[in-house]
Amino acid sequence: MYISVCAVLFSVIVDVLGQTVEQPELSWTKPQNKRAYIKCEVTGLDDDDYVHWYQQKDGEALQRILYVNKEGTSPIHNSDLREAKDFTVQLENDNNYVLRVNAVKSSHSGVYYCASWVFISGSHSETNFLHVLQ
Repeated sequence: MYISVCAVLFSVIVDVLGQTVEQPELSWTKPQNKRAYIKCEVTGLDDDDYVHWYQQKDGEALQRILYVNKEGTSPIHNSDLREAKDFTVQLENDNNYVLRVNAVKSSHSGVYYCASWVFISGSHSETNFLHVLQ
């Protein structure tokens, strides 16, 4: 069985306070039990900024899978999302945050968002990107 992976642009490359989020790949198909990678290029992060990955299944609310610091170390998984531990994140080339799943399951089908948050004096701005895994 094959799982189609499609990325759909949710927000055109956004430049907020010098920060941008961009997705280079727009669609792909993976066989079940194979690895899948979703890349998200984020530039302009400050040392205390984080990159977040979200999943939204058809007809369900958006849920955060995990978030990771600028250095790409110490990801924090959502303990309320059963499948969160199926995912890892890796930083490549200083700006590419790659969400990985080692064995694609049909239950991974959904829309995936990459987002970064910039906190300034109690407020924040957001840049994000949308991915569809079907």
